[in-house]
Amino acid sequence: MNRLENIKAVIFDWAGTIIDYGCLAPSLVFIEVFKNHGIELSVQEARAPMGLAKKDHVRTLVLLDSVQGQWYAKYGHYPSETVVDSLYAELEPNLALIVKNHCEPIPGAIELINALRAQGIKVGTTTGYVAEMMNNILPLTTAAGLITDSMVNSSEVGSGRPAPFMIYRNCENMNVFPLRQMVKIGDTVADIHEGINAGMWTIGLTKSGNELGLSLQETEESDQLWLEEKIAAAGQKLLDQGADFVTEGVWSCWPILEQIDRNLGLET
Repeated sequence: MNRLENIKAVIFDWAGTIIDYGCLAPSLVFIEVFKNHGIELSVQEARAPMGLAKKDHVRTLVLLDSVQGQWYAKYGHYPSETVVDSLYAELEPNLALIVKNHCEPIPGAIELINALRAQGIKVGTTTGYVAEMMNNILPLTTAAGLITDSMVNSSEVGSGRPAPFMIYRNCENMNVFPLRQMVKIGDTVADIHEGINAGMWTIGLTKSGNELGLSLQETEESDQLWLEEKIAAAGQKLLDQGADFVTEGVWSCWPILEQIDRNLGLET
């Protein structure tokens, strides 16, 4: 493991990146909340906006043609912003409860974060979760040994992903700049766009996160050829959305960070 001379900070997403292998907690709650109102959401529909602030996620879901059609058929009108408020009011406490059961660190996350911090590289985090959800997560992840220099949730800023404001807040918290010497790591399109909008290098994760959407056990039990095809498709999607690099999970990020560090060295 070579020393990184030019990277000043790495900012991680949470669910699907450093905890909750497969990013399972949010999709389960979104499906359940909509089902309570007689609206059927597929797993793919529920996952598509993942990475956004959770209220923006709800807002995106109610605009789906399938949801609009079901809502009109059941209620005689299309869902309004008032409906978004109502759905989110149900979602937030339910998600705040369930996240406690989905916050085990992803293999390699603690090791990568500790290796970065040991070299004096700052480690920040952003999330589509709000404060109440993170308040339930942080005691458990801290006890597990997952400790970062900064954490900014979507309720701390005016606009969450894909806006870069959570990243800016991390920079302020950690007193680190410039953004060109920082890396964003995440498993969703929104993560990649957040990093791009901030002017950072970006690494997209394909196997541990939302794009594949399988638990660690499910990946281990899957047909290998099928799994490789799905991982490749996830990687291509993130690359198409602007990711500088893709890899399966945090456990395989260090060689990419070394490459970014070399690239930065050539720029100076």
